[in-house]
Amino acid sequence: MHKSNPARSDSAVRKTWRLDPAPRKCLLALHAISGIGWMGADIAMFLLLLNARTTVNATEAISYYTAVSLIVRTTVPPLCLGMLGTGLLLGWGTPWGLMHHWWVFIKLILALGMTVLVFVALVPTIQSLPALADLATAEAVRERLGPLTNQLMFPPIVSFILLGVATVLSIFTPRGLTPWSSGRN
Repeated sequence: MHKSNPARSDSAVRKTWRLDPAPRKCLLALHAISGIGWMGADIAMFLLLLNARTTVNATEAISYYTAVSLIVRTTVPPLCLGMLGTGLLLGWGTPWGLMHHWWVFIKLILALGMTVLVFVALVPTIQSLPALADLATAEAVRERLGPLTNQLMFPPIVSFILLGVATVLSIFTPRGLTPWSSGRN
């Protein structure tokens, strides 16, 4: 990473700081890997939850919910923080900026919103799931979970769609500067 003339003021240095090509490419790769990994986790969770809703075997239902719990607690938080962190660094260290172009700003809002939802809603919900091991039927498992059997289906669907929107924005980079862009391209 390099900075411009050290004789300049801190604000001028901050405005012109850019990532060198190699670190930028590494961050971009980590950003893409985090997003792709998160989408993969969403697909896995959706399929596990769908099977948990339809199986007649209690052991399978318990196993599916246990697997979802494991994915949410161990995989989703590092992937969402990885995506958000690398996205912030890429925004700060590239000419795109964080708030200059609408497509980057929208991705930032999506990433912040999804990260908050992961830590405020999804992880606490999963951590508070009732014990299921003592249940003898799949229907009893679903009854104990109550409305969660339906509610848990939404996070992987919504997350996958929002990550897809962010991907499309990254590929097509629609034109349009935000009011905070100072006219920069």
